Amino acid sequence: MEIIGIISLPNWLVGILASVLAICVYTWYKQSLFRRLGIPTKKTVFLLGDFVDMLKEGFSYISMDLYKKHGKVFGLYTGNKPTMVISDPDIIKHIMVKDFEHFTDRPQFIMLSKFWRSAMSFASGDAWRNIRHTLSPSFTSGKMRNMTPYLHRCLDIFHGLLEKNIEEHPQGFDIDPMVRCYTMDVICATSFGLEVSAQTDLENPFIKHSKEFLDINPSGNPLFIIQILFPELANAFPKLFESNLVAKHAIDFFKNASISLFEDRKKSDANYKDLLQLMVNANKQAENEETSGGKRKGLTDDEILTNSVTFMVGAYDTTAATIVWILYEMALHQDLQQKLVDEIEEQIGEKELSYDNVFTMRYVDMVMSETLRMHPPNTRLGRQPDCDIEICGVKIPKGMDCTISTDIVHFLEEYWEDPYTFNPERFSPENKSKINEYAYLPVRGGAAELCGYASSPA
Repeated sequence: MEIIGIISLPNWLVGILASVLAICVYTWYKQSLFRRLGIPTKKTVFLLGDFVDMLKEGFSYISMDLYKKHGKVFGLYTGNKPTMVISDPDIIKHIMVKDFEHFTDRPQFIMLSKFWRSAMSFASGDAWRNIRHTLSPSFTSGKMRNMTPYLHRCLDIFHGLLEKNIEEHPQGFDIDPMVRCYTMDVICATSFGLEVSAQTDLENPFIKHSKEFLDINPSGNPLFIIQILFPELANAFPKLFESNLVAKHAIDFFKNASISLFEDRKKSDANYKDLLQLMVNANKQAENEETSGGKRKGLTDDEILTNSVTFMVGAYDTTAATIVWILYEMALHQDLQQKLVDEIEEQIGEKELSYDNVFTMRYVDMVMSETLRMHPPNTRLGRQPDCDIEICGVKIPKGMDCTISTDIVHFLEEYWEDPYTFNPERFSPENKSKINEYAYLPVRGGAAELCGYASSPA
């Protein structure tokens, strides 16, 4: 091929040059989106965006740095993919409540396998609404109250092991493994009626596989990185990029455990009072209920299986981490620890701990709430609009990944006085009503609030 009658180039080279030029123009256009919208952002690396900085410094560090420079709304690029980071409670209120009908979808950074697409954590639109609508009744106060006997058995074991460790290690010991084993016992017992004995078995397979399950390292998987940086490729070749997120053998372990339990429950007439049975019952009942759109779908077998696995591992990690943070803060602030102990002794004394008397302990609630503020289980809450929308003067295009950064929101000085100080008094009865509920999002909020949160003390 001749160019201007002077230079002759082979067609294959022309094709390559044209492709490179097209990629450059496309990348420039994609990475100029926030500039066109008037949203501040940092200087990005061509093709990679802010991805390298995110791997090196972490999303939270970069977000806090940009918040200090640009305020409560700014943009980041993962490759060509733009993400709008939001920490303005007024905008958050629209996303979570006022305009939530347009924000039911979640950003998908990777091409998920069919197994994961059935999980409430990843489902979008009508699928998410249906799963949540069916699961929510499983977390009423009455049904959670029925789980108390399972909790007592696990707590008795934990108490015995705790006393043993204190006696054997008077100078101190690492309580994190103990808490994680206790939490696994509680989750499996209360949710699935399953006694895994994680606290008394140091080589317990549930603990081993849960660690592998939670070990997500995108930098070690080339296909993972490619689809994060170039989502268009994943959309063009979904089967090639389909991901299970974690090690297959870890998923298979929890899938097989859940399948075995699920099959037994379908055949059993026993009156179980755990989460799995509540999901199975909800599925049967939902099939016969009418909604405005006709028969409600209920939960399919695959949806029950997937949500069993995600709840088993997800609840284990977030619950254990929160308990450890509470213990950490109490160790640092022993004056507050004594107030906590005094209240427990006054309210409970020799009585058996129950779902109801937990709610009588105000200071326990205050400590839990402040711990969740300073150490939220989820530091990012993602939503995606199904249409172009403008909120509080900010234009958000259809399909834009919107990330609510709780580790910024929870430390905004205009809402939290001296935010880096652990102070449970923020959540005292006289102060709690003054808190902007959209500046406190430990477990999501609004219509997307975590199932069961309304029935919990915090």
